[in-house]
Amino acid sequence: MPASCSANPNQGETPRAEKQSRPLGNSERIRLKFGSYGIEVLENSPGLRVSSLYSTHDGEKINRTFAVTAYPDVIEPAFAKEHEAIIHGQSIGIVFENNGWLIDKRHLYFGQIETPRSHFSGSSPCGDSSKTRSAIHVYALVVRKDDFEIQYAFIAEVHHPEFLQLGDLADIYGPEFESHLERKEGIGDFLEIIESRILAL
Repeated sequence: MPASCSANPNQGETPRAEKQSRPLGNSERIRLKFGSYGIEVLENSPGLRVSSLYSTHDGEKINRTFAVTAYPDVIEPAFAKEHEAIIHGQSIGIVFENNGWLIDKRHLYFGQIETPRSHFSGSSPCGDSSKTRSAIHVYALVVRKDDFEIQYAFIAEVHHPEFLQLGDLADIYGPEFESHLERKEGIGDFLEIIESRILAL
């Protein structure tokens, strides 16, 4: 993944009021739908974090979103404190918001990815099939404070079918969803990383 670089202020710029009323983050949405939320970091390296965003039911953690985050080669000093908290297991969106940053998702791809049934614990709507197709959302996370705006990371989120399906993402993101259904250049390598982590963890 490329090094961190300043986002173009004229590309996809959203007024401050709109950013504050953006769709709920995964952590908020999981908590609202299932009544609890937690995050477990499954893999943590200088360039990559793999995590499970889960809800808890009868003492069992059920993975609702499998998230793969690719960090830039160089971490911007302006959010070094936030990055330190994130690599120690805290939620990305919550950390930035609690420290006064606005966050913006620059969508790159919406689609489906094959996942083993065992990848998500708990009940599954997949019948007897050993595999299912899960909704995936890939985006660049851009953070902003005052007049400073920069890309923090590339993120892919693979959702438990009981949490979010492709139609749900279409309802949440509207026209942006329709504009990013094609696997464009540069997405393939990241998707291969995601697929390898799904099979490994």
